[in-house]
Amino acid sequence: MAAEHRKLRFGSMEEAMAEAERLAASTTRTTGQFSLGQILEHLARTLEVALHQRAMPPAALPMRLLSRLIRPMVLRKASTGFKLPSKAQNVLWPSEAVSTEDGLEHLRQAYRKFMSADQIPKHVFFGNMTRQQHEALQCRHFEGHLGFVHPVS
Repeated sequence: MAAEHRKLRFGSMEEAMAEAERLAASTTRTTGQFSLGQILEHLARTLEVALHQRAMPPAALPMRLLSRLIRPMVLRKASTGFKLPSKAQNVLWPSEAVSTEDGLEHLRQAYRKFMSADQIPKHVFFGNMTRQQHEALQCRHFEGHLGFVHPVS
């Protein structure tokens, strides 16, 4: 059975980050397998990977070739449920508990670096992309993961 997921759409990184801040300041519940702190930590780590500040294991050649074909779809629509290879999972997701405060602080730092970078390096999976494409990818990524976080009224 699929986990409950909110449909989100961010037009900018600023909107995505504002939602992360709003959720961290609220009482929430999560669906899926990660806490809000772990999700925020994961989002921070992926921004660091985009800037080549965190090393990723190389993707296999067939995956790198496929990535160029699926990039347009990924930039348009958030997707969930993709299982990462274990080496990538270990880099991108914390195996330990992460408090919401710690995850948010790491995300704030990574976000500031990402937004202030003069140039964003070639993506480790999707290859050469414009800043606009990098930001669209991150917006879709935030949508996918923050959709598993639900404000409690």
